[in-house]
Amino acid sequence: MVSKTKTLVLSMMGLFQLILAQGTNGNAADAGSIPTITAAALRDTLMANQQAVVLDVRTAAEFTGPLGHIDGARLIPVQVLDQRLAELDSLKGQPIYVICRSGNRSKTATRILREHQFEAVNISGGMRAWNRLPVATEPTQDLKE
Repeated sequence: MVSKTKTLVLSMMGLFQLILAQGTNGNAADAGSIPTITAAALRDTLMANQQAVVLDVRTAAEFTGPLGHIDGARLIPVQVLDQRLAELDSLKGQPIYVICRSGNRSKTATRILREHQFEAVNISGGMRAWNRLPVATEPTQDLKE
Protein backbone atom coordinates (compact mmCIF):
# COMPACT_ATOMS: atom_id res chain seq x y z
CA MET A 1 0.00 0.00 0.00
CA VAL A 2 1.35 3.41 -0.93
CA SER A 3 1.60 5.82 2.00
CA LYS A 4 -0.08 9.21 1.85
CA THR A 5 3.33 10.93 1.97
CA LYS A 6 4.63 8.88 -0.95
CA THR A 7 1.41 9.57 -2.87
CA LEU A 8 1.81 13.31 -2.28
CA VAL A 9 5.48 13.26 -3.30
CA LEU A 10 4.75 11.33 -6.50
CA SER A 11 1.87 13.65 -7.38
CA MET A 12 4.07 16.69 -6.79
CA MET A 13 6.80 15.18 -8.98
CA GLY A 14 4.31 14.70 -11.81
CA LEU A 15 3.04 18.26 -11.41
CA PHE A 16 6.61 19.61 -11.37
CA GLN A 17 7.42 17.72 -14.59
CA LEU A 18 4.24 19.10 -16.16
CA ILE A 19 5.21 22.67 -15.24
CA LEU A 20 8.71 22.17 -16.64
CA ALA A 21 7.24 20.80 -19.87
CA GLN A 22 5.05 23.88 -20.21
CA GLY A 23 7.91 26.34 -20.15
CA THR A 24 9.28 28.81 -17.68
CA ASN A 25 6.07 30.76 -17.16
CA GLY A 26 3.89 27.63 -16.78
CA ASN A 27 1.40 28.81 -19.39
CA ALA A 28 0.25 25.89 -21.52
CA ALA A 29 -1.38 28.25 -24.00
CA ASP A 30 1.99 29.59 -25.20
CA ALA A 31 2.51 29.31 -28.96
CA GLY A 32 1.66 25.68 -29.48
CA SER A 33 3.06 24.50 -26.14
CA ILE A 34 1.87 20.98 -25.34
CA PRO A 35 2.30 19.78 -21.74
CA THR A 36 4.27 16.55 -21.84
CA ILE A 37 5.52 14.06 -19.28
CA THR A 38 7.53 10.87 -19.60
CA ALA A 39 6.17 7.36 -19.42
CA ALA A 40 8.01 6.95 -16.11
CA ALA A 41 6.23 10.02 -14.71
CA LEU A 42 2.92 8.57 -15.87
CA ARG A 43 3.72 5.28 -14.13
CA ASP A 44 4.48 7.18 -10.90
CA THR A 45 1.26 9.16 -11.26
CA LEU A 46 -0.78 6.00 -11.77
CA MET A 47 0.85 4.36 -8.76
CA ALA A 48 -0.04 7.39 -6.65
CA ASN A 49 -3.51 7.96 -8.11
CA GLN A 50 -5.22 4.87 -9.43
CA GLN A 51 -8.17 7.03 -10.54
CA ALA A 52 -6.01 9.00 -13.01
CA VAL A 53 -7.46 9.02 -16.52
CA VAL A 54 -5.43 7.59 -19.40
CA LEU A 55 -6.74 8.15 -22.91
CA ASP A 56 -5.27 5.93 -25.63
CA VAL A 57 -5.69 7.48 -29.08
CA ARG A 58 -4.45 4.60 -31.23
CA THR A 59 -6.67 2.36 -33.35
CA ALA A 60 -8.60 -0.52 -31.79
CA ALA A 61 -6.24 -2.98 -33.49
CA GLU A 62 -3.21 -1.27 -31.92
CA PHE A 63 -4.91 -1.11 -28.52
CA THR A 64 -5.27 -4.92 -28.49
CA GLY A 65 -2.10 -5.51 -30.50
CA PRO A 66 1.49 -6.41 -29.56
CA LEU A 67 2.24 -3.22 -27.61
CA GLY A 68 -0.84 -3.76 -25.48
CA HIS A 69 -2.43 -0.96 -23.48
CA ILE A 70 -2.35 0.49 -20.00
CA ASP A 71 -4.86 -1.15 -17.65
CA GLY A 72 -7.94 1.02 -17.35
CA ALA A 73 -7.10 3.20 -20.36
CA ARG A 74 -10.00 4.54 -22.42
CA LEU A 75 -9.76 4.12 -26.18
CA ILE A 76 -10.78 6.94 -28.52
CA PRO A 77 -8.75 6.94 -31.74
CA VAL A 78 -7.40 10.38 -32.63
CA GLN A 79 -9.19 10.14 -36.01
CA VAL A 80 -12.59 10.34 -34.27
CA LEU A 81 -11.69 12.34 -31.18
CA ASP A 82 -13.42 15.51 -32.42
CA GLN A 83 -16.69 13.59 -32.84
CA ARG A 84 -16.44 11.89 -29.42
CA LEU A 85 -15.40 14.79 -27.17
CA ALA A 86 -18.75 14.71 -25.36
CA GLU A 87 -17.78 11.31 -23.90
CA LEU A 88 -15.06 13.11 -21.95
CA ASP A 89 -17.06 16.10 -20.70
CA SER A 90 -17.32 14.69 -17.17
CA LEU A 91 -13.50 14.71 -17.02
CA LYS A 92 -13.07 18.46 -17.50
CA GLY A 93 -11.06 19.90 -14.66
CA GLN A 94 -8.90 16.83 -14.11
CA PRO A 95 -5.76 15.72 -15.94
CA ILE A 96 -6.20 13.38 -18.90
CA TYR A 97 -2.98 11.56 -19.79
CA VAL A 98 -2.94 10.97 -23.56
CA ILE A 99 -0.91 8.13 -25.07
CA CYS A 100 -0.37 6.54 -28.47
CA ARG A 101 2.37 4.35 -29.96
CA SER A 102 5.23 6.87 -29.97
CA GLY A 103 3.92 10.24 -28.81
CA ASN A 104 3.03 11.87 -32.13
CA ARG A 105 -0.70 11.17 -32.37
CA SER A 106 -1.08 11.79 -28.66
CA LYS A 107 0.48 15.23 -29.14
CA THR A 108 -2.19 16.00 -31.76
CA ALA A 109 -4.93 14.63 -29.49
CA THR A 110 -3.59 16.63 -26.54
CA ARG A 111 -3.75 19.79 -28.65
CA ILE A 112 -7.37 19.02 -29.66
CA LEU A 113 -8.38 18.36 -26.06
CA ARG A 114 -6.70 21.51 -24.76
CA GLU A 115 -8.47 23.57 -27.45
CA HIS A 116 -11.71 22.29 -25.88
CA GLN A 117 -10.64 23.22 -22.33
CA PHE A 118 -9.53 19.76 -21.18
CA GLU A 119 -6.45 19.44 -18.97
CA ALA A 120 -4.69 17.05 -21.34
CA VAL A 121 -1.07 15.95 -20.98
CA ASN A 122 0.92 14.19 -23.71
CA ILE A 123 2.99 11.10 -22.84
CA SER A 124 6.30 11.34 -24.67
CA GLY A 125 7.46 8.13 -26.28
CA GLY A 126 3.99 6.55 -25.99
CA MET A 127 3.48 2.83 -25.48
CA ARG A 128 6.93 2.13 -26.86
CA ALA A 129 8.43 4.05 -23.91
CA TRP A 130 5.86 2.59 -21.49
CA ASN A 131 6.83 -0.96 -22.43
CA ARG A 132 10.53 -0.21 -21.86
CA LEU A 133 9.90 0.73 -18.22
CA PRO A 134 10.96 -1.70 -15.55
CA VAL A 135 7.99 -3.44 -13.97
CA ALA A 136 6.99 -1.45 -10.91
CA THR A 137 6.34 -3.50 -7.81
CA GLU A 138 5.45 -2.42 -4.35
CA PRO A 139 7.69 -3.47 -1.49
CA THR A 140 6.65 -6.73 0.07
CA GLN A 141 6.59 -7.31 3.78
CA ASP A 142 8.58 -10.14 5.25
CA LEU A 143 6.01 -12.22 7.07
CA LYS A 144 8.70 -14.11 9.01
CA GLU A 145 9.17 -12.48 12.39
